[in-house]
Amino acid sequence: MEEIVVSMSLLGFETAESSRLRYLLRNIRCEGTTAFRDAVVKGNELMLQLFSMFLKVGIHEKFQFVHVVLTDGADCSSQISHLEFLKYQAYINSQLPPSILKTFYIGVGLENDYKVSEQMLQIIQCSGESAQYYPINSNGINEIFQKIQMEIGIQIQQKGLLIQNDQMTIGLMQQQYKPVIQLKVNNYIVLFTLDISGSMSSNWPKVCNAVSSFLDNLGKNDLVLGITFNSEVNIITMSDQLKKQITNQTQTYNQTQTYNQTQTYNQTQTYNQNKYSPKDSVVKNEDQCCCSIF
Repeated sequence: MEEIVVSMSLLGFETAESSRLRYLLRNIRCEGTTAFRDAVVKGNELMLQLFSMFLKVGIHEKFQFVHVVLTDGADCSSQISHLEFLKYQAYINSQLPPSILKTFYIGVGLENDYKVSEQMLQIIQCSGESAQYYPINSNGINEIFQKIQMEIGIQIQQKGLLIQNDQMTIGLMQQQYKPVIQLKVNNYIVLFTLDISGSMSSNWPKVCNAVSSFLDNLGKNDLVLGITFNSEVNIITMSDQLKKQITNQTQTYNQTQTYNQTQTYNQTQTYNQNKYSPKDSVVKNEDQCCCSIF
């Protein structure tokens, strides 16, 4: 079990109570383009990896995986194609059924984008009952995060609050979140995959506030992980130790590839220089013949 805790920490999973996510998000600058599909695949891979670890020790039924994906534009930077992504979503659905994984796609300002809407419909169809898509305007970010909380087991209760003085009486409604009472209590593993491309700049403070409120309403044993994406995908809650290790491995791999390519090129050049040429042989013979004639 201790190994699982260490592995979760290295991968970027944190307890909701001690998560740095809300602070990390507020320091992000939105810029670049959008690699939506690459980011979703990365998030699903992490959840599948964690689920496999839980399965080995028999605690997989104690957790509900929740993937919240937010974007505001068409994908123009992903390495994986739309068709490959659809096949991958069908695979994920077979490995992590709706009883294990719930995915919520949020499209900000994409209500009238026919192409994106069509692609999202295809994604939902391939994902089965485990995924939902919410096209919203920029004013609906906080509300949709509240709705997702309700759907995964947090309900909103309203309390009346009365403020009174000599001049006036003001009645306010205060929202309060409370976990739904269930016969079987699950811990939640919530992954936020958030678009930080340039077009998200004006909406980013709203996203940060919505995520922060979401974290406030999770239990102390629930886990969270944060992924941000523009043209690149970044696991922002991953440990600096693992990030450094991955960077070093990538650099070593690139250096090895460059060395191997150089070696192969040099060997090819040497081979070509030493290669037997029938044409050269003919020319030499012709020279010899000419000399013998004259």
